[in-house]
Amino acid sequence: MPIIVDREERRAHVVEIAFDLVADQGIEALTFREIAAAAGCSTSIVSHYFRNKNELLFRVYQLANERANARMAAMRDQGLPLLACFDAILPVSPQAQANWRVWLAFWARAHMEPAYLEERRSAAEGALALYRALLAQALGQDADDPALELPARRLLAAVAGIGLEACFAPEDWTAERMHQVLGVVLADLGVHVAG
Repeated sequence: MPIIVDREERRAHVVEIAFDLVADQGIEALTFREIAAAAGCSTSIVSHYFRNKNELLFRVYQLANERANARMAAMRDQGLPLLACFDAILPVSPQAQANWRVWLAFWARAHMEPAYLEERRSAAEGALALYRALLAQALGQDADDPALELPARRLLAAVAGIGLEACFAPEDWTAERMHQVLGVVLADLGVHVAG
């Protein structure tokens, strides 16, 4: 009797392995051979799920965005204070740090390749909508209030800047410093930040 393999589950497993390899070694070091070795399968199995490296890499980039949004939404759903919710995005945990390494690895592609640029725009729009909803909840306002657009964009830019700086100077940008700086931004936006 043949072994039944869940195609989507196997494909997702390959993407997760590729994600970890990109986070640890970068895009250029990633090969189907390396993925196959890490997955304990042959390169033909990897190529069965992905036509080429570019298709797999694009899926890795999408996964980074999906994971970040899922972590952020989960923290929001737990009812955590707004500042704590941003630990899902800021590079304070191993998962978020891996996400940042993957994002950084793909930034040149997002600048040069239309598919990556569109994915980046889509992810930014999703983050902006989430940040607007979080601000609305923290400020007791309606999420559709147009007045929240600029504060949400300011928050998006602050989180991106803090995360980027923390990637390049982690000894200077500790979790405490990230929280302090983001806390100032949130306070400037009218959000009460305990501490």
